[in-house]
Amino acid sequence: MSDLIYAKKWLDRAQKDYDFAAKIEKHFWPKDLEQICYHSQQGVEKALKAVLAYNEVEIPEIHIIGKLIDECKKFDSSFQMDRKIAKLMTDYATLSRYPDNMNEWSEEDAILALKYAKQILDTVNQYLAKAEVEKENQEQHEETSEK
Repeated sequence: MSDLIYAKKWLDRAQKDYDFAAKIEKHFWPKDLEQICYHSQQGVEKALKAVLAYNEVEIPEIHIIGKLIDECKKFDSSFQMDRKIAKLMTDYATLSRYPDNMNEWSEEDAILALKYAKQILDTVNQYLAKAEVEKENQEQHEETSEK
């Protein structure tokens, strides 16, 4: 069983976060690097949660990208991210939430954040498209078997 509709809602929100980060990077001057990093992280987090939603896993209220990657790998080994990058992506959100913890993110951080967000969004889109095709094939097979 799967929940493609709920997964697509998560993925839509992930895409909006990524698109906003990309828009800030391309059109704003001076670039708000903190917001680019934050919204890139949010895109990654929500995209990974789309995979969990599709597989009807209760969505954890966490922001730790490494843990979300580990959960997604249970369903597909293509979900990979270097541990240092996963930690950095987590920091983009968690350290930006509170004024006392704010980091000065660099333009390199912003470019990296966008790059990895795009990679995860692409991987999740491919995963859900493949899962949708497999589900349709399974349903057709079941219909044929019943006749």
